[in-house]
Amino acid sequence: MSSRFPIRIVGVIVTLCAGSAFIAVSSTAVASEIQIQLRETSVVHSNLVLLSSIATVSCSDSVRKKEAEDVEVKLLDQTKTSEIISQRFVNIRLIIAGFQIENLKISGANQTVVAFQPMQKLTDTQVEEQAVIVLSQAVNAEPDDLKVLLQSGFVQTLPDNLREMDGLQLKILPPARRSLGPVTLSMQLWKEDELLLTRPAVFDVRRRHRVAVARVSLSREVPLNESSVQFENRFMTTEVDELEPNQILGRSVRGTLASGSIVQMRDLQTASHSNADMLVKRGDAVVVTAVARRLRTSMRNVEALEDGRLGDRIRMKNRDSGKEIVGEVLGTGQAIVRLR
Repeated sequence: MSSRFPIRIVGVIVTLCAGSAFIAVSSTAVASEIQIQLRETSVVHSNLVLLSSIATVSCSDSVRKKEAEDVEVKLLDQTKTSEIISQRFVNIRLIIAGFQIENLKISGANQTVVAFQPMQKLTDTQVEEQAVIVLSQAVNAEPDDLKVLLQSGFVQTLPDNLREMDGLQLKILPPARRSLGPVTLSMQLWKEDELLLTRPAVFDVRRRHRVAVARVSLSREVPLNESSVQFENRFMTTEVDELEPNQILGRSVRGTLASGSIVQMRDLQTASHSNADMLVKRGDAVVVTAVARRLRTSMRNVEALEDGRLGDRIRMKNRDSGKEIVGEVLGTGQAIVRLR
């Protein structure tokens, strides 16, 4: 009898400890709320849709978070271009998977549109398309105003195991400085959350400019007119002057320019210094055209702070804001300000 008593006591203690541990675990599970934020749209590369494919899952318990993310929400019909999954349907799938409704908090979109796209291998075309996006932000230009081409193939130079791998994610780092012409960018290849490779690639970067082009050979004896100069869009590897017709027509070049050459301000003869050529005088009201990319707007309540002839850059004052601006004289009482 005496030998059994301690054993029974130990058994009771073990049972109580186990019960306490169960209560503690249960309390932790209840306290670990699973927050699910549903996205409006999602693209998947498998017909099996997991919760992580359509929502962002948060939970203080990393194990429970992973379990929720791996819940199979729906099997897509690949004959359809897309399917809709609602919050209510997600809630039902989680309950079926064994999650307690009181531990779930679903927010975000009321429903998500899920599109299926077969997983594709990385191509040089995709590399160039992504480089356009990165460089347009770096040089403050619209993507349509840039032409970006790889100087040599990128994908075919990858190791065999990466070149044939599906689902690679490309990240291109912004350039260290704004420039056109040959630009070297750092390329990163990722597979899910793992960085597989970092490698440089060189691109030829050209920006669209609206430029004046000589239709025929130009000489200093003949003033420029519409038959000798035309305006066109060109993708250039260097920044050039984007001149308006009023800045060119009627003026002569300093020397000889071959047909097809781009006319820039430095190619034009300096205007005469007679008062008759003074198109803007200090104190005059000036109509200013402000140009930013493809947008144009006019400002009328502007005062000239100095005299200016055609093509001169002069200081002006915006009477409404009191701020000084600098622009080029286009004509009598007219100037242009180019914003980058």
